[in-house]
Amino acid sequence: MPALLEPIAAGQTRFHLQGLAPDARGVACGRETLVAFPSLDRLVAFLGAYSEECSLDELIPTMTIERARRDGGGHALLMRCAGADSYALDRLARLSLAVHGQLFTGSGTVFVRYRDRMAPFGYDLAGGTTTAASPEEVVVVDHDVTARYRALDRLDPVELIQRLSLRQIPLPLAGIASDPQLCGLHEIALVLVAPGLSDRILSYLWGNQVPLAGVRVALAGERRASLLLRLRQPSGQVLDVLHGIPGVELLAPVSQRAAVEIGYRHPIHLASASSCLPGDEMYLFRGRVGRVERLDGAPQFIDGAHLVRSDVAARAHEPGDARGTAVQALKVELRLRPTASIREPRGALIRWEQAGLLRRLIYLIPPMALAAARLAVLPQGMLVLTGSSLGGAAGLAAGVGAAAIIPLGMRIVEVAPGVLVPDGFELWPHVRPQLVRELLGLEAADHALFLGTDQSPLRLRPDHLAPLDAAMMSRLELAVIEASPSEMPSSGPATLLNERLGRFALWGFGEAARAGRPAVEEASGTPELPPGRES
Repeated sequence: MPALLEPIAAGQTRFHLQGLAPDARGVACGRETLVAFPSLDRLVAFLGAYSEECSLDELIPTMTIERARRDGGGHALLMRCAGADSYALDRLARLSLAVHGQLFTGSGTVFVRYRDRMAPFGYDLAGGTTTAASPEEVVVVDHDVTARYRALDRLDPVELIQRLSLRQIPLPLAGIASDPQLCGLHEIALVLVAPGLSDRILSYLWGNQVPLAGVRVALAGERRASLLLRLRQPSGQVLDVLHGIPGVELLAPVSQRAAVEIGYRHPIHLASASSCLPGDEMYLFRGRVGRVERLDGAPQFIDGAHLVRSDVAARAHEPGDARGTAVQALKVELRLRPTASIREPRGALIRWEQAGLLRRLIYLIPPMALAAARLAVLPQGMLVLTGSSLGGAAGLAAGVGAAAIIPLGMRIVEVAPGVLVPDGFELWPHVRPQLVRELLGLEAADHALFLGTDQSPLRLRPDHLAPLDAAMMSRLELAVIEASPSEMPSSGPATLLNERLGRFALWGFGEAARAGRPAVEEASGTPELPPGRES
């Protein structure tokens, strides 16, 4: 069987196939390029691979896609585009070959095989080859076969790309918090919130100080508008919480006018295919519901401070004068929950049964730490406060705090300036420390003490805190005696007495009665502690 194609020689300028011409490298290229794909998924794979390497915006303006039937049986998808130099055709040939496509070059209704290793300058029709075709047919000529395709219908490339289904991809095993950048949410995240959840989501994000802006959008087929939020540099923990809430969808921006739900991927790299999203619309590709939402124009986001619901009370000084409008702060319910984080102890809550032990242990506290220690008398026991971020009378003690030395009671830690909780607990939800004080309504020098999940916090004012040493040490009374002249010590020269000390030199110290030395007697009775005040 005679060959249908012949290799082109270097420097050849005359060809049997009309429309072939050599480029700057001498490679024969036609005015058009034809790529035949066996199925639609192979065509989509080619477009996806091409969009990763270069812009589809350069290919789509001259691209046509036709579904065709082969004369010998079978179907194929034929993609046509404008011919270019051999560099562009080499890229098209490499990508089409990877997805089982075939590339031909030519013009009109006749195309020949593009160059390969056997013919580095391309192919031309062999002499005597007949390729007559009707205007409705396309003839492709390979080495030893001629195929005729008849077009059945035409597909719009832009509409095809918009209607492609998203592909599901796995998220990080440790959650979004482990790698937000992998999910495309490191800088900006879009959150689509169902209508019934918008107020709660806004309160949560506002309480966690997430920079946000939002807009209400009307989605097709829904009577109530949904909330579209834009978060800037959200933390991974916030993203993990939002991703686990039904009715909340996280979308990663992939271009200026398109966003794709995380956990899914569009087959086409949309950042290089802006012409596939015509007009000024914003496209939201939702994976779980399998829909593409088209928003009229770019969303005009407004600051989140205007979206959070707050109680507004108007105090009109004069009729029609609203200058006295006051906005109340956002109300967030703070509660205790267990935690494994370790914090430095700021105090201890000691039961009343251990008051005697505390009175003896204060002698072991360094003077600098004892000077900063304060005591508050509560119905639950004695609160020894040895450190606080508020400063002042109950400021941080220099060196080791008394709470780290006293091995009594329940350890108390500080989660915000002047806000105390039992060790092993934290306040939820997490908000900035200054906002915690605002939510509790604390004044400058006030402290708040949480003792249990089912108890209201106690307010401790400065007058509730007394110096620890003055409150716990007993007053000493000195007995005045008159000594007879014979008992007065002589005024002779002083003498030094060196005695050998045992291994435990302080054993027996204070046993003045047996040693025959005078002693200062402690007053009988136990003094009462200063009265405490309930908050």
